Amino acid sequence: MSDNDPDFLSKRLHDRQRRLLKARMRHPHYGEIDILIRDVSERGVGGRCELDLTVGDNVIIILPDCAPAEGRIAWRKGHAFGVQLDAPINPETVKNPAPTERPVEPGYQVPAVFRPSVETKRPGFRTRSPGADTKTEWS
Repeated sequence: MSDNDPDFLSKRLHDRQRRLLKARMRHPHYGEIDILIRDVSERGVGGRCELDLTVGDNVIIILPDCAPAEGRIAWRKGHAFGVQLDAPINPETVKNPAPTERPVEPGYQVPAVFRPSVETKRPGFRTRSPGADTKTEWS
């Protein structure tokens, strides 16, 4: 099934909104696994995962900042899959979580292993100062 297949597109019940975010899926055989959400609609989710999913398996999709959504695997092609949800969700609420701010420690220093081992300067690069060889006046 492909987004370019006209028969597949005609079977869709709801318009999909493109997304690209990480989520989790609770699967009856694999437990809780990482998935990549590619699109979302009111009654479905399309995504990718590295495991072999079986059409008809009941799953729970755990989206960032949303309540868990129950559904079943409706189709699968390679690593791509679609989940038909049991209850509608609002696709507008499905988005990447806000990045968490990490406080910067005062007086942060680059770790010694990442510091240059010797003082380095660019060859042939020097600061100019006014003088006889420059023939210019600096204000």
